[in-house]
Amino acid sequence: MRRSSIATSLTILALLVVLSPLVTIVGGPSRRSNIVLITVDTLRPDHLSCYGYGAITTPAIDRLAGEGVLFENAFTDVTWTTPAMASVMTGLYAPHHGLQSSYERLAPERKTIAEYLRAQGFDTAAIIGSFPLDAIFGLDQGFRTYDDHFTAPLAIDPAHPPAAGSAIEHVESRFNADRQAMGEFIAKKVEHDAYRPDDQVTDAAVQWLAGHRHEPFFLWVHYFGPHEKPQLTDDFLEERRRQLAAYDPDIVIADREVGRFLAALGAAGLAQRTAVVLHADHGQSLLEHDEFGHGRYIYDTTQHVPLIIRPPRALPQPLRVDHLVRNLDIMPTILELAGITPESGIDGVTLLGALSGTPLRAPEETYVETYLSANRLFADILDVANDTRLGFRRVGFRTMQWKFVVNDPVPFADMANPPPVDPETHRRYYTEQLYDLGHDPGESHDVLQEHLDVAQTLRKRIWQEQPLGSDKAAVRIEPSTRERLKSLGYVD
Repeated sequence: MRRSSIATSLTILALLVVLSPLVTIVGGPSRRSNIVLITVDTLRPDHLSCYGYGAITTPAIDRLAGEGVLFENAFTDVTWTTPAMASVMTGLYAPHHGLQSSYERLAPERKTIAEYLRAQGFDTAAIIGSFPLDAIFGLDQGFRTYDDHFTAPLAIDPAHPPAAGSAIEHVESRFNADRQAMGEFIAKKVEHDAYRPDDQVTDAAVQWLAGHRHEPFFLWVHYFGPHEKPQLTDDFLEERRRQLAAYDPDIVIADREVGRFLAALGAAGLAQRTAVVLHADHGQSLLEHDEFGHGRYIYDTTQHVPLIIRPPRALPQPLRVDHLVRNLDIMPTILELAGITPESGIDGVTLLGALSGTPLRAPEETYVETYLSANRLFADILDVANDTRLGFRRVGFRTMQWKFVVNDPVPFADMANPPPVDPETHRRYYTEQLYDLGHDPGESHDVLQEHLDVAQTLRKRIWQEQPLGSDKAAVRIEPSTRERLKSLGYVD
Protein backbone atom coordinates (compact mmCIF):
# COMPACT_ATOMS: atom_id res chain seq x y z
CA MET A 1 0.00 0.00 0.00
CA ARG A 2 1.29 3.44 -0.88
CA ARG A 3 2.23 5.83 1.92
CA SER A 4 -0.43 8.36 0.82
CA SER A 5 -3.09 5.63 0.92
CA ILE A 6 -2.00 4.62 4.42
CA ALA A 7 -2.19 8.25 5.55
CA THR A 8 -5.64 8.62 4.03
CA SER A 9 -6.84 5.43 5.70
CA LEU A 10 -5.51 6.56 9.06
CA THR A 11 -7.22 9.93 8.69
CA ILE A 12 -10.54 8.26 7.87
CA LEU A 13 -10.11 5.88 10.80
CA ALA A 14 -9.40 8.79 13.14
CA LEU A 15 -12.49 10.61 11.90
CA LEU A 16 -14.63 7.52 12.43
CA VAL A 17 -13.35 7.24 16.01
CA VAL A 18 -14.16 10.89 16.67
CA LEU A 19 -17.51 10.78 14.91
CA SER A 20 -18.62 7.46 16.41
CA PRO A 21 -20.80 9.23 19.00
CA LEU A 22 -22.59 10.98 16.11
CA VAL A 23 -22.95 7.77 14.12
CA THR A 24 -24.42 5.89 17.05
CA ILE A 25 -26.78 8.76 17.78
CA VAL A 26 -28.52 8.18 14.47
CA GLY A 27 -28.77 4.48 15.25
CA GLY A 28 -30.40 5.06 18.63
CA PRO A 29 -27.65 4.84 21.29
CA SER A 30 -28.08 4.40 25.00
CA ARG A 31 -26.42 7.79 25.59
CA ARG A 32 -27.08 10.73 23.32
CA SER A 33 -24.85 13.76 23.15
CA ASN A 34 -25.83 17.05 24.70
CA ILE A 35 -26.04 20.03 22.36
CA VAL A 36 -25.07 23.63 23.08
CA LEU A 37 -25.93 26.49 20.71
CA ILE A 38 -23.91 29.65 21.34
CA THR A 39 -25.12 32.84 19.65
CA VAL A 40 -22.89 35.93 19.76
CA ASP A 41 -25.02 38.87 18.67
CA THR A 42 -23.74 41.19 15.92
CA LEU A 43 -20.47 39.31 15.42
CA ARG A 44 -18.62 39.68 12.10
CA PRO A 45 -16.49 36.70 11.09
CA ASP A 46 -13.78 38.95 9.68
CA HIS A 47 -13.16 40.29 13.21
CA LEU A 48 -12.24 36.85 14.59
CA SER A 49 -8.64 35.69 14.49
CA CYS A 50 -9.69 32.19 13.34
CA TYR A 51 -11.12 33.90 10.23
CA GLY A 52 -7.86 35.77 9.66
CA TYR A 53 -8.31 38.99 11.67
CA GLY A 54 -5.10 40.38 13.15
CA ALA A 55 -6.07 43.40 15.24
CA ILE A 56 -7.29 41.28 18.19
CA THR A 57 -7.17 37.61 19.14
CA THR A 58 -10.13 35.45 20.07
CA PRO A 59 -8.52 32.38 21.66
CA ALA A 60 -11.68 30.69 22.96
CA ILE A 61 -13.50 30.80 19.64
CA ASP A 62 -10.26 29.91 17.84
CA ARG A 63 -9.89 26.85 20.06
CA LEU A 64 -13.42 25.77 19.25
CA ALA A 65 -12.69 26.15 15.52
CA GLY A 66 -9.48 24.17 15.98
CA GLU A 67 -11.49 21.22 17.28
CA GLY A 68 -14.24 21.21 14.68
CA VAL A 69 -15.44 22.67 11.39
CA LEU A 70 -15.30 26.35 10.46
CA PHE A 71 -17.66 27.50 7.70
CA GLU A 72 -16.12 30.36 5.77
CA ASN A 73 -19.25 31.36 3.85
CA ALA A 74 -22.20 31.28 6.24
CA PHE A 75 -25.02 33.78 5.76
CA THR A 76 -28.12 34.84 7.64
CA ASP A 77 -31.45 35.31 5.87
CA VAL A 78 -32.33 38.42 7.93
CA THR A 79 -29.90 41.11 9.07
CA TRP A 80 -31.37 41.72 12.52
CA THR A 81 -31.96 39.58 15.54
CA THR A 82 -35.57 38.53 16.10
CA PRO A 83 -36.49 37.10 12.68
CA ALA A 84 -32.96 35.77 12.10
CA MET A 85 -33.18 33.63 15.24
CA ALA A 86 -36.69 32.52 14.29
CA SER A 87 -35.09 31.20 11.08
CA VAL A 88 -32.39 29.42 13.10
CA MET A 89 -34.92 27.82 15.42
CA THR A 90 -37.35 26.68 12.70
CA GLY A 91 -35.07 26.00 9.70
CA LEU A 92 -37.37 28.23 7.64
CA TYR A 93 -36.79 31.40 5.67
CA ALA A 94 -38.48 34.45 7.20
CA PRO A 95 -41.36 34.59 4.67
CA HIS A 96 -42.13 30.99 5.63
CA HIS A 97 -42.04 31.27 9.42
CA GLY A 98 -43.75 34.67 9.31
CA LEU A 99 -41.91 36.55 12.07
CA GLN A 100 -40.58 39.51 10.08
CA SER A 101 -40.97 42.48 12.42
CA SER A 102 -41.01 43.40 16.11
CA TYR A 103 -44.81 43.54 15.85
CA GLU A 104 -45.25 39.83 15.15
CA ARG A 105 -44.81 36.58 17.05
CA LEU A 106 -43.65 33.16 15.96
CA ALA A 107 -46.78 31.13 15.24
CA PRO A 108 -47.27 28.12 17.55
CA GLU A 109 -47.50 25.76 14.58
CA ARG A 110 -43.90 26.61 13.56
CA LYS A 111 -41.98 23.78 15.20
CA THR A 112 -38.66 24.74 16.82
CA ILE A 113 -35.43 22.91 17.60
CA ALA A 114 -36.37 22.91 21.29
CA GLU A 115 -39.78 21.37 20.60
CA TYR A 116 -38.27 18.51 18.60
CA LEU A 117 -35.61 17.81 21.22
CA ARG A 118 -37.88 18.09 24.23
CA ALA A 119 -40.27 15.58 22.66
CA GLN A 120 -37.32 13.16 22.50
CA GLY A 121 -36.41 13.50 26.17
CA PHE A 122 -33.91 16.37 26.06
CA ASP A 123 -33.92 18.94 28.83
CA THR A 124 -34.16 22.31 27.07
CA ALA A 125 -32.99 25.68 28.34
CA ALA A 126 -32.12 29.11 26.96
CA ILE A 127 -30.08 31.88 28.59
CA ILE A 128 -30.94 35.06 26.67
CA GLY A 129 -28.84 38.21 26.60
CA SER A 130 -31.15 40.85 25.11
CA PHE A 131 -34.74 41.96 24.68
CA PRO A 132 -35.21 41.23 20.93
CA LEU A 133 -35.30 37.55 21.97
CA ASP A 134 -37.76 38.06 24.82
CA ALA A 135 -40.23 35.20 25.26
CA ILE A 136 -43.07 37.46 24.09
CA PHE A 137 -41.91 36.95 20.49
CA GLY A 138 -42.57 33.21 20.70
CA LEU A 139 -39.00 31.96 20.53
CA ASP A 140 -39.43 30.22 23.89
CA GLN A 141 -41.46 27.45 22.23
CA GLY A 142 -40.18 24.09 23.47
CA PHE A 143 -37.86 25.40 26.18
CA ARG A 144 -38.48 24.10 29.69
CA THR A 145 -36.35 26.98 31.00
CA TYR A 146 -36.27 30.32 29.20
CA ASP A 147 -34.20 32.80 31.17
CA ASP A 148 -34.79 36.24 29.67
CA HIS A 149 -34.00 38.30 32.74
CA PHE A 150 -32.30 41.57 31.69
CA THR A 151 -30.44 43.94 33.97
CA ALA A 152 -29.31 46.98 31.99
CA PRO A 153 -30.76 49.71 29.77
CA LEU A 154 -29.64 49.65 26.16
CA ALA A 155 -29.71 53.41 25.64
CA ILE A 156 -28.15 55.62 28.35
CA ASP A 157 -28.21 59.39 28.71
CA PRO A 158 -24.55 60.21 29.54
CA ALA A 159 -25.70 63.40 31.27
CA HIS A 160 -27.81 61.34 33.67
CA PRO A 161 -26.25 57.87 33.92
CA PRO A 162 -27.70 55.34 36.38
CA ALA A 163 -26.16 55.64 39.81
CA ALA A 164 -23.67 52.94 40.68
CA GLY A 165 -25.45 50.06 42.37
CA SER A 166 -28.90 51.48 41.71
CA ALA A 167 -31.70 49.10 40.82
CA ILE A 168 -32.88 49.09 37.21
CA GLU A 169 -36.62 49.44 36.73
CA HIS A 170 -38.10 46.23 35.40
CA VAL A 171 -40.63 46.69 32.61
CA GLU A 172 -42.91 43.68 32.43
CA SER A 173 -42.90 42.14 28.98
CA ARG A 174 -46.24 41.77 27.26
CA PHE A 175 -46.97 41.39 23.56
CA ASN A 176 -49.52 43.90 22.27
CA ALA A 177 -51.31 43.52 18.95
CA ASP A 178 -51.73 47.30 18.79
CA ARG A 179 -48.60 48.43 16.95
CA GLN A 180 -48.46 51.89 18.49
CA ALA A 181 -48.75 50.47 22.01
CA MET A 182 -46.17 47.80 21.17
CA GLY A 183 -43.80 50.47 19.86
CA GLU A 184 -44.16 52.50 23.05
CA PHE A 185 -43.50 49.39 25.13
CA ILE A 186 -40.33 48.58 23.12
CA ALA A 187 -39.05 52.14 23.58
CA LYS A 188 -39.64 51.91 27.33
CA LYS A 189 -37.94 48.53 27.51
CA VAL A 190 -34.85 49.91 25.74
CA GLU A 191 -34.56 52.65 28.37
CA HIS A 192 -34.78 50.26 31.31
CA ASP A 193 -34.06 46.50 31.29
CA ALA A 194 -33.13 45.64 27.70
CA TYR A 195 -30.06 43.39 27.98
CA ARG A 196 -27.54 41.91 30.39
CA PRO A 197 -23.74 41.97 30.13
CA ASP A 198 -21.97 38.90 28.78
CA ASP A 199 -20.45 37.95 32.14
CA GLN A 200 -23.94 37.71 33.62
CA VAL A 201 -25.02 35.47 30.74
CA THR A 202 -22.12 33.14 31.48
CA ASP A 203 -22.91 33.18 35.20
CA ALA A 204 -26.50 32.14 34.48
CA ALA A 205 -25.45 29.45 32.00
CA VAL A 206 -22.89 27.97 34.43
CA GLN A 207 -25.45 28.05 37.21
CA TRP A 208 -27.91 26.18 34.99
CA LEU A 209 -25.29 23.54 34.22
CA ALA A 210 -24.61 23.06 37.92
CA GLY A 211 -28.27 22.67 38.79
CA HIS A 212 -29.54 20.66 35.82
CA ARG A 213 -27.59 17.47 35.27
CA HIS A 214 -30.33 15.65 33.40
CA GLU A 215 -28.86 14.45 30.14
CA PRO A 216 -29.23 14.77 27.27
CA PHE A 217 -29.82 18.51 27.23
CA PHE A 218 -30.08 21.30 24.68
CA LEU A 219 -28.78 24.63 25.98
CA TRP A 220 -28.94 27.88 23.99
CA VAL A 221 -26.61 30.59 25.31
CA HIS A 222 -27.09 34.02 23.74
CA TYR A 223 -24.50 36.77 24.28
CA PHE A 224 -25.21 40.41 23.44
CA GLY A 225 -21.54 40.61 22.45
CA PRO A 226 -20.38 43.55 20.31
CA HIS A 227 -23.87 44.89 19.67
CA GLU A 228 -23.86 48.68 19.80
CA LYS A 229 -24.85 50.19 23.15
CA PRO A 230 -25.83 53.76 22.30
CA GLN A 231 -25.63 56.84 24.44
CA LEU A 232 -28.26 59.53 23.98
CA THR A 233 -26.14 62.48 22.93
CA ASP A 234 -26.34 65.30 20.39
CA ASP A 235 -22.72 64.75 19.36
CA PHE A 236 -23.41 62.28 16.56
CA LEU A 237 -19.84 61.98 15.30
CA GLU A 238 -18.36 61.45 18.74
CA GLU A 239 -20.99 58.79 19.49
CA ARG A 240 -20.12 56.98 16.27
CA ARG A 241 -16.42 57.09 17.14
CA ARG A 242 -17.15 55.71 20.60
CA GLN A 243 -19.22 52.84 19.27
CA LEU A 244 -16.70 51.98 16.55
CA ALA A 245 -13.91 51.96 19.14
CA ALA A 246 -15.94 49.62 21.36
CA TYR A 247 -16.59 46.95 18.71
CA ASP A 248 -13.35 44.96 18.92
CA PRO A 249 -12.98 45.26 22.72
CA ASP A 250 -16.53 43.95 23.09
CA ILE A 251 -15.60 40.95 20.92
CA VAL A 252 -12.67 40.27 23.25
CA ILE A 253 -15.08 40.29 26.21
CA ALA A 254 -17.52 37.98 24.42
CA ASP A 255 -14.70 35.59 23.52
CA ARG A 256 -13.53 35.53 27.13
CA GLU A 257 -17.04 34.67 28.31
CA VAL A 258 -17.45 31.96 25.68
CA GLY A 259 -14.17 30.54 26.98
CA ARG A 260 -15.36 30.72 30.57
CA PHE A 261 -18.55 28.88 29.71
CA LEU A 262 -16.71 26.17 27.75
CA ALA A 263 -14.26 25.77 30.63
CA ALA A 264 -17.20 25.21 32.98
CA LEU A 265 -18.58 22.64 30.54
CA GLY A 266 -15.24 20.84 30.68
CA ALA A 267 -14.92 21.11 34.45
CA ALA A 268 -18.32 19.46 34.80
CA GLY A 269 -17.08 16.52 32.73
CA LEU A 270 -19.51 17.33 29.92
CA ALA A 271 -17.22 18.50 27.11
CA GLN A 272 -16.79 15.07 25.47
CA ARG A 273 -20.52 14.42 25.67
CA THR A 274 -21.54 17.77 24.21
CA ALA A 275 -21.61 19.07 20.65
CA VAL A 276 -21.19 22.85 20.36
CA VAL A 277 -22.47 25.10 17.57
CA LEU A 278 -21.30 28.74 17.62
CA HIS A 279 -22.68 31.38 15.27
CA ALA A 280 -23.93 34.96 15.03
CA ASP A 281 -27.46 36.08 14.23
CA HIS A 282 -26.09 38.76 11.88
CA GLY A 283 -23.04 40.93 11.35
CA GLN A 284 -22.44 44.66 11.73
CA SER A 285 -21.74 47.46 9.31
CA LEU A 286 -18.82 49.55 10.57
CA LEU A 287 -19.47 52.57 8.31
CA GLU A 288 -19.32 50.56 5.10
CA HIS A 289 -21.99 51.92 2.76
CA ASP A 290 -22.26 54.89 5.15
CA GLU A 291 -23.99 52.71 7.75
CA PHE A 292 -23.11 51.96 11.33
CA GLY A 293 -25.28 49.20 12.71
CA HIS A 294 -27.40 46.50 11.12
CA GLY A 295 -30.88 45.78 9.88
CA ARG A 296 -31.41 48.62 7.41
CA TYR A 297 -29.56 46.94 4.54
CA ILE A 298 -28.64 43.46 3.37
CA TYR A 299 -24.99 43.89 2.38
CA ASP A 300 -22.50 41.18 3.35
CA THR A 301 -21.21 43.26 6.26
CA THR A 302 -24.44 42.32 8.03
CA GLN A 303 -25.39 39.11 6.17
CA HIS A 304 -22.08 37.22 6.52
CA VAL A 305 -21.79 35.43 9.87
CA PRO A 306 -19.38 33.05 11.62
CA LEU A 307 -20.41 29.41 11.99
CA ILE A 308 -18.39 26.76 13.83
CA ILE A 309 -19.46 23.22 14.74
CA ARG A 310 -17.47 21.14 17.22
CA PRO A 311 -18.54 17.51 17.73
CA PRO A 312 -18.56 15.91 21.20
CA ARG A 313 -14.96 14.86 20.67
CA ALA A 314 -12.50 17.17 18.95
CA LEU A 315 -11.67 16.33 15.35
CA PRO A 316 -8.10 15.04 14.82
CA GLN A 317 -7.50 18.06 12.64
CA PRO A 318 -9.65 21.15 12.06
CA LEU A 319 -11.67 21.48 8.89
CA ARG A 320 -12.61 24.55 6.89
CA VAL A 321 -15.55 24.53 4.48
CA ASP A 322 -15.93 27.20 1.79
CA HIS A 323 -19.36 26.02 0.56
CA LEU A 324 -22.12 28.62 1.01
CA VAL A 325 -24.33 27.67 3.98
CA ARG A 326 -27.14 29.41 5.84
CA ASN A 327 -28.35 30.17 9.34
CA LEU A 328 -31.42 28.04 8.69
CA ASP A 329 -29.17 25.00 8.14
CA ILE A 330 -28.37 25.00 11.87
CA MET A 331 -31.76 23.52 12.81
CA PRO A 332 -31.59 20.31 10.72
CA THR A 333 -27.91 19.94 11.66
CA ILE A 334 -28.72 20.00 15.38
CA LEU A 335 -31.59 17.58 14.87
CA GLU A 336 -29.34 15.13 13.02
CA LEU A 337 -26.87 15.38 15.90
CA ALA A 338 -29.75 14.10 18.04
CA GLY A 339 -30.80 11.44 15.54
CA ILE A 340 -34.04 13.25 14.67
CA THR A 341 -35.43 13.74 11.18
CA PRO A 342 -37.37 17.01 10.90
CA GLU A 343 -40.80 17.10 9.33
CA SER A 344 -40.84 17.77 5.61
CA GLY A 345 -41.08 21.29 4.32
CA ILE A 346 -38.20 23.06 6.04
CA ASP A 347 -35.79 25.15 3.97
CA GLY A 348 -32.57 24.22 5.79
CA VAL A 349 -30.41 21.16 5.14
CA THR A 350 -28.06 19.35 7.49
CA LEU A 351 -24.37 20.28 7.51
CA LEU A 352 -23.28 17.31 9.60
CA GLY A 353 -21.58 15.62 6.66
CA ALA A 354 -18.95 18.38 6.72
CA LEU A 355 -17.54 16.83 9.91
CA SER A 356 -16.36 13.84 7.89
CA GLY A 357 -15.36 15.79 4.81
CA THR A 358 -18.44 14.71 2.85
CA PRO A 359 -19.47 17.16 0.10
CA LEU A 360 -22.46 19.18 1.26
CA ARG A 361 -25.85 18.97 -0.39
CA ALA A 362 -26.71 22.52 0.60
CA PRO A 363 -27.55 24.76 -2.37
CA GLU A 364 -24.97 27.52 -2.73
CA GLU A 365 -27.56 30.29 -2.65
CA THR A 366 -29.73 32.06 -0.12
CA TYR A 367 -32.62 34.46 0.12
CA VAL A 368 -32.19 37.51 2.38
CA GLU A 369 -34.53 40.24 3.60
CA THR A 370 -35.08 42.99 6.13
CA TYR A 371 -38.24 44.80 7.16
CA LEU A 372 -36.48 46.84 9.84
CA SER A 373 -36.03 49.61 7.27
CA ALA A 374 -39.83 49.77 7.03
CA ASN A 375 -39.93 51.20 10.57
CA ARG A 376 -39.98 54.98 10.89
CA LEU A 377 -36.88 55.00 13.11
CA PHE A 378 -34.84 53.17 10.45
CA ALA A 379 -36.54 54.59 7.36
CA ASP A 380 -34.78 56.65 4.70
CA ILE A 381 -35.04 60.39 5.34
CA LEU A 382 -36.08 62.12 2.12
CA ASP A 383 -36.32 65.63 3.53
CA VAL A 384 -34.31 66.45 6.67
CA ALA A 385 -35.94 69.85 7.25
CA ASN A 386 -39.46 68.40 7.31
CA ASP A 387 -38.45 64.94 8.60
CA THR A 388 -40.07 63.27 5.61
CA ARG A 389 -39.38 59.54 5.71
CA LEU A 390 -39.97 56.57 3.44
CA GLY A 391 -39.98 52.98 4.61
CA PHE A 392 -38.41 50.14 2.63
CA ARG A 393 -38.35 46.42 2.73
CA ARG A 394 -35.16 45.12 1.23
CA VAL A 395 -35.12 41.65 -0.26
CA GLY A 396 -32.35 39.89 -2.11
CA PHE A 397 -30.81 36.72 -3.39
CA ARG A 398 -27.18 35.72 -2.97
CA THR A 399 -25.05 33.08 -4.67
CA MET A 400 -21.31 32.60 -4.37
CA GLN A 401 -20.85 35.03 -7.26
CA TRP A 402 -23.85 37.35 -7.27
CA LYS A 403 -25.90 39.49 -4.87
CA PHE A 404 -29.20 40.85 -6.21
CA VAL A 405 -30.97 43.48 -4.07
CA VAL A 406 -34.43 45.05 -4.28
CA ASN A 407 -35.15 48.30 -2.42
CA ASP A 408 -38.94 48.29 -2.28
CA PRO A 409 -40.92 51.22 -0.77
CA VAL A 410 -43.69 49.86 1.46
CA PRO A 411 -46.09 51.25 4.09
CA PHE A 412 -44.59 51.65 7.55
CA ALA A 413 -44.54 48.40 9.52
CA ASP A 414 -44.79 50.13 12.91
CA MET A 415 -48.09 51.90 12.22
CA ALA A 416 -51.51 50.34 12.81
CA ASN A 417 -53.06 51.70 9.60
CA PRO A 418 -50.24 53.18 7.54
CA PRO A 419 -51.06 55.08 4.38
CA PRO A 420 -50.12 53.23 1.19
CA VAL A 421 -47.11 54.33 -0.82
CA ASP A 422 -48.49 56.33 -3.72
CA PRO A 423 -47.57 55.08 -7.22
CA GLU A 424 -45.40 58.06 -8.12
CA THR A 425 -43.32 57.76 -4.93
CA HIS A 426 -42.98 54.04 -5.50
CA ARG A 427 -41.91 54.52 -9.11
CA ARG A 428 -39.35 57.10 -8.08
CA TYR A 429 -37.72 55.21 -5.22
CA TYR A 430 -38.04 51.54 -6.19
CA THR A 431 -34.53 50.39 -7.17
CA GLU A 432 -32.58 47.22 -7.86
CA GLN A 433 -28.88 46.45 -7.55
CA LEU A 434 -26.62 43.63 -8.69
CA TYR A 435 -23.10 42.99 -7.40
CA ASP A 436 -20.46 40.70 -8.87
CA LEU A 437 -19.00 39.40 -5.61
CA GLY A 438 -16.09 37.66 -7.29
CA HIS A 439 -14.71 40.98 -8.49
CA ASP A 440 -16.39 43.29 -5.99
CA PRO A 441 -16.68 41.64 -2.55
CA GLY A 442 -17.31 45.03 -0.95
CA GLU A 443 -20.51 45.50 -3.01
CA SER A 444 -19.49 48.96 -4.15
CA HIS A 445 -20.24 48.82 -7.89
CA ASP A 446 -23.73 48.07 -9.21
CA VAL A 447 -23.43 45.99 -12.42
CA LEU A 448 -27.13 45.39 -13.04
CA GLN A 449 -27.15 47.06 -16.47
CA GLU A 450 -24.18 44.98 -17.59
CA HIS A 451 -25.81 41.69 -16.49
CA LEU A 452 -29.55 42.03 -17.07
CA ASP A 453 -29.89 38.28 -17.65
CA VAL A 454 -28.44 37.47 -14.22
CA ALA A 455 -30.68 40.08 -12.58
CA GLN A 456 -33.74 38.63 -14.31
CA THR A 457 -32.95 35.10 -13.09
CA LEU A 458 -32.42 36.19 -9.48
CA ARG A 459 -35.45 38.51 -9.56
CA LYS A 460 -37.63 35.55 -10.52
CA ARG A 461 -36.27 33.57 -7.57
CA ILE A 462 -37.61 36.26 -5.24
CA TRP A 463 -40.94 37.27 -6.74
CA GLN A 464 -42.11 34.19 -8.63
CA GLU A 465 -40.40 30.96 -7.71
CA GLN A 466 -39.87 31.65 -3.99
CA PRO A 467 -36.46 30.66 -2.64
CA LEU A 468 -35.85 26.91 -2.58
CA GLY A 469 -39.44 25.73 -2.45
CA SER A 470 -42.33 26.54 -4.74
CA ASP A 471 -44.80 24.76 -2.46
CA LYS A 472 -44.67 27.57 0.10
CA ALA A 473 -46.24 31.00 0.10
CA ALA A 474 -44.29 33.39 -2.09
CA VAL A 475 -42.84 36.70 -0.91
CA ARG A 476 -45.79 39.04 -0.51
CA ILE A 477 -46.01 41.62 -3.29
CA GLU A 478 -47.61 44.94 -2.35
CA PRO A 479 -50.00 46.36 -5.00
CA SER A 480 -47.62 49.26 -5.74
CA THR A 481 -44.73 46.82 -6.14
CA ARG A 482 -46.74 44.60 -8.45
CA GLU A 483 -47.59 47.56 -10.67
CA ARG A 484 -43.94 48.57 -10.79
CA LEU A 485 -42.86 45.03 -11.72
CA LYS A 486 -45.58 44.82 -14.39
CA SER A 487 -44.42 48.10 -15.92
CA LEU A 488 -40.92 46.67 -16.14
CA GLY A 489 -42.19 43.42 -17.66
CA TYR A 490 -41.16 41.27 -14.70
CA VAL A 491 -44.57 39.83 -13.72
CA ASP A 492 -47.82 39.18 -15.58
